[in-house]
Amino acid sequence: MKRTHKPSARRNQGYALLITIVFIGIALLLLGSVMNWTNSSARQTERNNLFSLGTGAAEAADESVIATVARDFAYGSAKAATNYTGASFIPSQAGWPVSFSFSNTPTLIFPSMYGSNLPTQVFAVLGWQFQGSFGMVTTGIVTSTATALNQPYNVSATVKETFQLATIPLAQKAIFYNMNMEICPGANMTVNGPTYVNGQIYADPGASLTFAGTVNTTMPTVIYTRSPNDQQSSTANPTVVYTVTNSPMTNSAPLVLPVGTNGYSATTNTSSAAAILDLPPAGTDANSAVGQEYAYNAADVIISNSSSGLISAFYQNSNNVNQFTAIPYNATNVVGSVTNKYYSFATNASFYDYREGKTVKAVQLNVGAFNSWLTGAGATYNNQNSSGSTSKGHGINSVYIYNNAPSSSTQLPAVRASNGGTLATQGLTIATPDPIYVLGNYNASGVSLNNGTNVVNAAPAGFMGDSITILSTGWSDSYTSSTALSSRNPGNTTVNAATLEGIVQSVTVSGTKHYSGGVENFLRLLENWSSSTTLTYNGSIIVLFQSRFATNYWQTPGNYYNVPTRAWAFDVNFETQGGLPPIFPSAKAMIRQNWAAY
Repeated sequence: MKRTHKPSARRNQGYALLITIVFIGIALLLLGSVMNWTNSSARQTERNNLFSLGTGAAEAADESVIATVARDFAYGSAKAATNYTGASFIPSQAGWPVSFSFSNTPTLIFPSMYGSNLPTQVFAVLGWQFQGSFGMVTTGIVTSTATALNQPYNVSATVKETFQLATIPLAQKAIFYNMNMEICPGANMTVNGPTYVNGQIYADPGASLTFAGTVNTTMPTVIYTRSPNDQQSSTANPTVVYTVTNSPMTNSAPLVLPVGTNGYSATTNTSSAAAILDLPPAGTDANSAVGQEYAYNAADVIISNSSSGLISAFYQNSNNVNQFTAIPYNATNVVGSVTNKYYSFATNASFYDYREGKTVKAVQLNVGAFNSWLTGAGATYNNQNSSGSTSKGHGINSVYIYNNAPSSSTQLPAVRASNGGTLATQGLTIATPDPIYVLGNYNASGVSLNNGTNVVNAAPAGFMGDSITILSTGWSDSYTSSTALSSRNPGNTTVNAATLEGIVQSVTVSGTKHYSGGVENFLRLLENWSSSTTLTYNGSIIVLFQSRFATNYWQTPGNYYNVPTRAWAFDVNFETQGGLPPIFPSAKAMIRQNWAAY
């Protein structure tokens, strides 16, 4: 007989219970895992939050150091790194939601090949903000560590920041404007070096304008039309070409030069920039970093005249017992029974300026005679030039000239450089608060090169003044106010020098617009130039301020001048430390580099 087996109900219930227990176990295990993960995640989130807060605290300490050293550096009083290390740089924690201890107080080092930990500068390529520029650079590294207090977890955060303290020679720019820049040439023009503008750029060429170097402006755009104060019509669809990637670079930080305690830039007051050419304020320490910003204090030779025209000269060397030494006269002439003594290299000159409508009364530096005075056998003062090479670190290479001739509605005191076709190898900078005139070829190895780029034989040279006017090799001081423009015929002329001057900005007066003349007319002219005569200029165009003395407005060609063929170029010698013009100013900048938190 066949029997059927039926499973036990109790056994089925046992299996179900077992399976239920297993699943409950798995669920509990999963729940435990989830709870543990959630708890771990919460702990990690809390630790991350504490690390983020610690990073902010450590960075605040770093920034306290960086702000202090950048301020001191800008005004010439940067100290050894140990002066920027310690608890005094820990920021106030009042109002912070979490308090921190700083186990590693802010610590600054200046890595130096000399191991001195001083802010030693080396000539190097600058950081990203100043692409294409060189300068004297100090690298600084600051590190801080912050740990949150009274928290469930002991979390520390360290922030390490690297930065450059850069001294940037203005002459390393083909064009530097401390105000709005207008560039509207009527002929093809190429700017072959860096351009930096503390203001707005108006670029409206009537021909092709090419920027072959970097272009920086502190404004958000370049405006491709003429200034609202320019009386001339704008060009339709002007051609402006940039050959450097990511140029122009807009919204750049202004380059600021320290003068006094506040510095100056286009964002403050450009008129104060002219102060570097004035006599220093009473009480200024001539040998301090701030004092040396004044050309008068930095120059090797000081020349001045009395209101009657009597010229005197002094040699300046702070390493001597007497900082100023009177330079004896080195030439004589006899008038009747009277023997007159004078300087072979410094005389008075008079000529007419057709733009200003005034007779110019100039102190004239005969550069060739100055060179002979420095180096000639048996010269009275050539020993100071050689001793200067030892005690000052260089030979005599700078002259400051102050003209005391009275100024009036018909007379303009000024300075003129003549016979400067060849300079001494150490170079020469001429500085004055007055307008500057350059007569004939300058720093061109005695001949007119006329090719726009040949600076192989040029010495480091510069002019610093209220304005600059070029008088060609064909100029004659016999020209009078009635000499017609058609009779003032120029000769080909070459000038190789950095030029730091003022301009008469574009302005509207009583409804009448006046164009500044733009970069293309920065070098003022007074002669009947034409396409058959060439003005060669190799240098750096630096505009810092509004002219204070040569203030008449630019007028269109045909009034007091006509336009030459311009063979202009940036002097590539200025890209080297030894090629820079003597005593020219430099801007100071703090350039961010690397940032790390760990």
